[in-house]
Parts: sequence; C-alpha cells; structure tokens
Amino acid sequence: MPVTRAVDERALELFEQHLTRFLATNARREPVAAQIAYHFGLDDPSAARQGKRVRPRLVMGAAAAYGARAERTLAACTAIELLHNYSLLHDDIEDGDELRHGRRALWAQYGLEHGINGGDAVGALAQLALEPVIDTHGAEIAFVMSMDLARANLRLCEGQALDLALAQGRGAQATLDTYLEMIDGKTAALFGCAAAMGAACASAAAEEVERSRDVGRLFGLGFQIADDVAGIWGTTQATGKAPGGDLARRKKTYPVLWVIDRDPDGAGREIARAYQGTADPDPAAAQRVRDVLDSCGAYAASRAAADTYFEEALDRALGTPSLRDFVVLNRT
Repeated sequence: MPVTRAVDERALELFEQHLTRFLATNARREPVAAQIAYHFGLDDPSAARQGKRVRPRLVMGAAAAYGARAERTLAACTAIELLHNYSLLHDDIEDGDELRHGRRALWAQYGLEHGINGGDAVGALAQLALEPVIDTHGAEIAFVMSMDLARANLRLCEGQALDLALAQGRGAQATLDTYLEMIDGKTAALFGCAAAMGAACASAAAEEVERSRDVGRLFGLGFQIADDVAGIWGTTQATGKAPGGDLARRKKTYPVLWVIDRDPDGAGREIARAYQGTADPDPAAAQRVRDVLDSCGAYAASRAAADTYFEEALDRALGTPSLRDFVVLNRT
C-alpha cells in the first residue's frame, strides 16, 4: 500500500514554532529558563536536539485520520512532547546517562539537583500546554485530555519503577512477561495517549479514540523493543548515546531477557551470571555479553518481536490511512 499521508514538514514547523513560543512565554524565570532552553537546544540552534518528534507526529496522524488539520493539534502535540521530555530528563539521571542527543544531558551539565528540578518543571509545563484547548475544542475535551495526560504520566512512572526494580533485582522476577508489563507503562502508554489525544482533537467518536489509543500502544511496544536493539547494536551517531551502555549497566532489555528465558545452549545462564551484582559498569563484561547475544540469535528474535507489534498496529489501524502511514514511516 503506498504511503501518501505523511505529516508534512510545514505542519512540523508549525509545531516547532508553537513549542518555542510556549516555552519562551511560560519558562521565563532563571535558572530554570536557561536549563530548559539548553535541554531543547533553544540556546544553540546548531545543537540539533529536536529528536524525531515521533509523538507529535502520531498526534497529527491520528487527528488527520478523523479529518482534523494539524493546526488544531498544536497544544496537544506540545503537551505530549513535553511529557516525553520530562521522562527523558529523569531517565537520564536514573540511568546515569551523561549524553542526550549527542551532548551533555541537563543533569550532567548543571548538576543532579538542577536535573531533577528541571525535569519536574517540564512535567508541569506539559499540563499547562493544554490550556489553549479550552478555547479551541471546549472545556470538556480539554479536561478529558488533561486527565488522559495525567494517567499517562502515572503509567510512565509505574513502568519506570518496575524497570528500576528489575535492574536492582527487587520485586518481580525479570522475565519477558514482566518486561512487557514494564514497557506497556514506560513507553506504550504515552504513545497510546498521543494517538487518543489526536483523535480527540478531531472530535472523533469514543470508540475511535480508543482504537487510536490501541494503535499507539501497539506501536509503542514495537518501538521500545526496537530501541532496545539500538541500545545494544546501534552507534553513538544513530542513538546519541555511548554504544553498549545498556549492557555495561546490566540493563534487562528485550534481547537480554529473551536469551535468559530461552537459554539456548546455556547462553541464558551465562548472561544471568554476568548480570549478577550491582557493581559499576564494566565495558569488558558488556562486550562478553554482546558476544553471547550475537552468537544465539538475539538480534533477529528481538527484531521479529518488534515487527510483530508494528504489524498488529497496522492491522488495528486498518481503514485510517494516516494512522497506518504513521506506523509505516516511523517503525524502526
């Protein structure tokens, strides 16, 4: 099926302008203003910290599926992108990542305390970004969107808490099932919220809003598994992070848990032993784990799992060309 309904660059430029104006108007007090400007690359246009804007693209794609123009989605796009960045700011701290989009993360640049506070500020801005919806779509839709965003925020935190517990060996056993439960909150919930809010921008019927949410959620599951693959086999140029960082931190991602669950030729037990303890990151040990993953088909199995979720998202989006196009163009 030809892809003909991609979000055009003009629409994305409108979003960028709206986001920039919103931040300039609502994040004015120092030092928070400078920190937020730094994180979003507004202090230096050459920093190229925009990212792919996948979630705003999904908002626009879902809205277009039910007849709404991109201009009617700008507040929702901004709220989704800000909540996403709020989670990134805290994730960088919790994971100890010092790089974000190829330069120092906010916490690494300004200090841990400012990193936490800056993340909280961006989270608050995400809710404030929905205020214009009252005028453009009505108070009822604005309220529904605000509650939807708050629920997605809670699911993000629940998923992150499970991720941390699995990494620390506390609580639930690290299996593929618990991993999928974790990413359903940590990643898929926000994609589901983005698609639902996009449909709401078009005043779509309740069942279509929920169908859009399903598309976003399924896409998000595939997206996170693909991101796990990139975290092991990707390059710094492609990911903006140091290569092999997930393995060095003993992060329990899909490829690792697939091998532990399946244990082909004892590889799972070998990786489980390598993942014992909470010592500082060990690049040499990470390379040994990478070699084991390479030897037992973890890459192919993980890519197949991601592609299965992408195909399920396409099936659920049947009859909504712009949603299907979003999945086709943004699957990784």
